[in-house]
Amino acid sequence: MSVQSPLPSHEAKEERMNNVIYLVGLVVVIIAVLSFFGLR
Repeated sequence: MSVQSPLPSHEAKEERMNNVIYLVGLVVVIIAVLSFFGLR
């Protein structure tokens, strides 16, 4: 999926931040679903 192209450190850092934000959002959604089913 990712093309091995030389990226400036700025763009690489921004891409890593996007991955971190995506992972955090995914974890929050999973916790919300688990707590929703836990309250039922």
